[in-house]
Amino acid sequence: MHPRFPQDPLDTESKTLRAAGTWTGRQQTRVAIREFAFTVDEPEAIGGRNEAPTPMEYLAGAVDACITVTIDQAAARRGLELTGINTYSLARQDRRGLAGTADVQPYFHAYRLQVSVGTPETDPDVLRDFAAAVEHSCPAVNLLRDARAGLTVAWSFAARTVAHDAEAACNRALGYPVRNEPVDAPVPAFTCEDADLGPAPDGGTGPGAPVTARSGAEGVA
Repeated sequence: MHPRFPQDPLDTESKTLRAAGTWTGRQQTRVAIREFAFTVDEPEAIGGRNEAPTPMEYLAGAVDACITVTIDQAAARRGLELTGINTYSLARQDRRGLAGTADVQPYFHAYRLQVSVGTPETDPDVLRDFAAAVEHSCPAVNLLRDARAGLTVAWSFAARTVAHDAEAACNRALGYPVRNEPVDAPVPAFTCEDADLGPAPDGGTGPGAPVTARSGAEGVA
């Protein structure tokens, strides 16, 4: 039994996902999924060709897309009007794990998922409950939490979204330079973190590990 979900999965209710990968040399892979195909690569500095994102960068992008889909579906079920959704992922990964130079967790050890939702709804109770429901049903969020990837899900609800609002909020929260300052951004009606984890002893929410700002490249290989 999963500690956070009281019901076991049913095979009769399960779908099957398939993906085929073909090595194309120099750390590059061509992936085929249904009628779609894409390339996965590594930077030239570590032997790749830098012709496409890395596997873990695709994973971060998939997390953004997964919570966006979950928000869209949950809003439709609840009758919550949406005017926009922006997301931004910033993750930290110790490169020594993949390189085999240290026996350290090779995947993300800290991850901030910043979510900006545009909606005319302003009731804090409604918005927190919505955020908690989305976190609880988002496959990617739960995958990262159960993997102990140090996930923090940070929410901001405002009347509308603007370009780069999630990116700026994430960088500002972690002390990184804000390179794309949003233009004419509205004041959020409500913000919270880790809504599905409940209140923390200090009055905050959720025990997601902090993604501290570091010097050097932010990319993950």
